[in-house]
Amino acid sequence: MTQTRNVLTNLIFTGLLGFSGFAAAVEYPIGTPQQLNGMEIAAVYLQPVTMEPDGIMRKAESSDVHMEADIRALADNANGFEEGAWVPYLTIKYEIGKKGGSEKIYGDFMPMVANDGPHYGDNIKLMGPGKYTVKYLISPPGGGHGGHFGRHTDRLTGVGPWFKPFAVEYEFTYAGIGKKGGY
Repeated sequence: MTQTRNVLTNLIFTGLLGFSGFAAAVEYPIGTPQQLNGMEIAAVYLQPVTMEPDGIMRKAESSDVHMEADIRALADNANGFEEGAWVPYLTIKYEIGKKGGSEKIYGDFMPMVANDGPHYGDNIKLMGPGKYTVKYLISPPGGGHGGHFGRHTDRLTGVGPWFKPFAVEYEFTYAGIGKKGGY
């Protein structure tokens, strides 16, 4: 009887895992993460995603990729964020160019959350397969998203001043990502 119960328990547990609904999307790294101003900035892309609220960005059906800026605090972050914590309220603009061409794609990343945590991102329509450069212009809290993120400045509880806006650049090759929804 105990053996039957163990087999049944294992089958139920395995079934629950199979139907948990957790699916990890394949993220393609863009360059190597860069460390600046007490933060690590990683760039990735994956298949376009469906977002809520509707209209926050380009629809997945008319996009090639969902590009992200994953920004986490480093141990030496002077602004009060714990190591590994997501850094909120940043304004991030992007500029994408295809090598050999003069056309550029410009846009703003939005703050959002997915099953792998908070990040900044946007669904983007690229200019077909090829080699690309991408630049992220990162500005501190206070300029965008309502500008309502205060900073203690007193001697007892204060943190360092916000960083000056800066840019990071990466290169990547886009060859397509396969069937949409084929995670």
